[in-house]
Amino acid sequence: MSEGGKALPRFEPLGKHHDRAAFSCTHAELTTYLRKLAMQDARRRIAATTVLLVPDERTIVAYHTLSATRLNLGELPPDLQRRYPKYAEGVPATLIGRLGVDERFAGQGFGRATLMDALNKAFLATGAVASAFVIVRAIDDAAADFYRRYGFVSLPDQAHRLFIPMETIAQLVAR
Repeated sequence: MSEGGKALPRFEPLGKHHDRAAFSCTHAELTTYLRKLAMQDARRRIAATTVLLVPDERTIVAYHTLSATRLNLGELPPDLQRRYPKYAEGVPATLIGRLGVDERFAGQGFGRATLMDALNKAFLATGAVASAFVIVRAIDDAAADFYRRYGFVSLPDQAHRLFIPMETIAQLVAR
């Protein structure tokens, strides 16, 4: 499928021409963020929002945000703590701040595709900006289960805050 010579579906940075008002996720917080805050965060370089477009160049099926962050070494399981230096600032990581799918397109694999795009972008960025992990805070139990299916592990005592090592991501994106 293509429109204007560009193949769809495709991922691209959020722009003013995308129909944010039509996006509706089952989680109001994810809907509100995309509609009202994502462009501001992009301008301020707080979060980079990528959208998945289907079936046309304006319709947002799903989106994710990525930001740089740090993970306190003490938050990791003890076996992983020993593998990383004890920097006062913590270990560099990438944050998937938000990942949402429009409810009209739920159950069609767009959540998986959006997660894989986020992980691939995070992995590619490590060539320029180091990151040992990707971190996510799941919005609910179902979201936490979704992330676990792809190798994310809950941080000790934080069931909804999950991480995945960059080494695992390298294997996922190589498939």
